[in-house]
Amino acid sequence: MKLTIFSHTAKNLALAGVKSITLHDMGNVEMWDLSGNFFLSEDDIGKNRAVACTAKLQELNNAVLISTLTEDLTNEHLSKFQVC
Repeated sequence: MKLTIFSHTAKNLALAGVKSITLHDMGNVEMWDLSGNFFLSEDDIGKNRAVACTAKLQELNNAVLISTLTEDLTNEHLSKFQVC
């Protein structure tokens, strides 16, 4: 469920044209992820989920800067964002 919400929210934000999106996920793509995230394919299994989604998400809107964060969230990381 968490991954599905992540992909739909990221898609909607990219299509809305926000300035930038940072995807945070420390996990790797597993087979079960393919049923809940339309940005992933079998070729992505074993890759970090956020990194695997970046290119396809970027295709939706090249004007939006898409970045990833694949490590633990810290207060320093969170202080750089306007909305989390």
